[in-house]
Amino acid sequence: MKNLKLMLAIFVATGMLFSSCSKEETNEPSVNEEMGSISIGAILNDLVNDNRQAISDEIPECSDDTPMYAWIVLTHELGTEDVVVPILFDGDTYFTDYEEDLEIPIPANETTTAVSLTTFMVYAEEPGEGVSPIWVAPTDEGEYKNFVNDALPINFDLRAGSKKYLDVEVLCFDDRDVNLYGYQFFDLIPIELYEFCVFANYCTDNGKHYTANYNVDIDYIREGEDDINLYTNRSPETGNTEDDNSGDWYAEPLCLAIPAPMYDELDTEAYLRVTVTLASWADNYGTPGAEEPEIIYLSWNDVQSYFGDNDTIDYEHIFFNCGDDPILDCPITEEDTDGDCVPNEDDLCEGYDDDEDMDEDGIPDGCDQCPEEAGDPLDGGCPIDDCAGDADSDGLNDCEDECPYQAGPESNNGCPEEGGDTCETAYMEGDTALNTLANANRWGWAEHYQTGIDGSSNTFDIWAGAAQNNTSKGEHIATAEISVNGDDITLEITLEPGVSLSELHINLSEVAPSGNDVFAPGQYNLNDEVDANTLTYTWTRDYSNDFYIIVHAVACY
Repeated sequence: MKNLKLMLAIFVATGMLFSSCSKEETNEPSVNEEMGSISIGAILNDLVNDNRQAISDEIPECSDDTPMYAWIVLTHELGTEDVVVPILFDGDTYFTDYEEDLEIPIPANETTTAVSLTTFMVYAEEPGEGVSPIWVAPTDEGEYKNFVNDALPINFDLRAGSKKYLDVEVLCFDDRDVNLYGYQFFDLIPIELYEFCVFANYCTDNGKHYTANYNVDIDYIREGEDDINLYTNRSPETGNTEDDNSGDWYAEPLCLAIPAPMYDELDTEAYLRVTVTLASWADNYGTPGAEEPEIIYLSWNDVQSYFGDNDTIDYEHIFFNCGDDPILDCPITEEDTDGDCVPNEDDLCEGYDDDEDMDEDGIPDGCDQCPEEAGDPLDGGCPIDDCAGDADSDGLNDCEDECPYQAGPESNNGCPEEGGDTCETAYMEGDTALNTLANANRWGWAEHYQTGIDGSSNTFDIWAGAAQNNTSKGEHIATAEISVNGDDITLEITLEPGVSLSELHINLSEVAPSGNDVFAPGQYNLNDEVDANTLTYTWTRDYSNDFYIIVHAVACY
């Protein structure tokens, strides 16, 4: 299913089949006094295929039309229900109307009945002659049966007075590029899904480490609104490397699909709460002592920080009873968003606990690129001999830089030129701090340029030596004007009198950068197209969305 979906660029939408309620006593002699009532909510999405000729009449073409009706055919032990159900809209969400014809009778002297869903189609207008559906559930006799996990007919048991949920996958095709959307039950607010992964260790009181078993709950949190539970008690796959359990016990990282912000939250605003609770593991470490659950609050920037290169993803590593983990008494507030009892303005690693520092190198784990290996704060917490970064951000890898903590031109092996100007690392000041994109203890900014906010042109300051993003400590050395004209993006840098650039590095991307695309200027994706002596550039992008840009330089003055 997954390989096929990726190869053909096919996206599938999932609907939830929902039954509820019992019915008051009826007089039909062959029917139990209880009835099962079914309502169906369609959760809709596009199926993408670049070859229109490969799509048969079985699957309709996607459209932007509003879903208004669902045609449903159900068979059960006492007959068939063939109904058209209206889809309502309350101003915020779409949902299916209650339909009395979908009350399924339960056979006499029985508490359940076997039901089979044989037809499920969604329409933008009431079905009739000449009216085509906009989404269709494929059947197991059709050519698209392998595009879904469970093609029609879908068979299930319906119990009187109970609520039953069943996934129904519906397809359409579209010759445009579209994103994958998922929907929560009957809420048709579109969201793009991403992976979030967790791995955990447990330490006994004598310090012995074990791979941990655990349960994960994820809630979508909204200020002033009830939380939306996404997952409850999800646990990792566990096992032993040997069939007779004589080998090592292991747990796979638990990866769950999570949404991007759905309700206009800021990129820095926490919108997901992940609760990880240590569980027993009889064959491994037994029943652990009482441990407080680990609670993680995620903003959109936090979610993106786990994205690695080449479509990889890092997991959140949880440690139970390993080291001196403090029990925090401070609540989550606007002034202390991570609840570590340190105000945000004084926080070493905002959004994470400053006291969690496994390698004791002074860099909190949340901002440490090498959290299990002591390193240098100026090199992102990694040992300098690991060649993992560029501490002075002058574009030279630390292993190649003869002055790794002093910015200098490549022509002088990364060292300031004697008798020359003062040279400092410089960044264009944008709306997003770099350390929120890559969990790096590094100053600097990216700009999330949004034409709806920034307009077709906007001017930004460039600062040198502004440690910790404190511009009062830095030197204003230039401005950068960004202009957008259709698919063209133009950057024009204007230097202050007496200022020159010895290095220039630029990264431009459709999505938020991460990893080396953030903290390694020497690896920025437009470096081959820029040089320090040219200050005006125009690039043509192949996407129409807003974009992220990082402008880094070594400025001499």
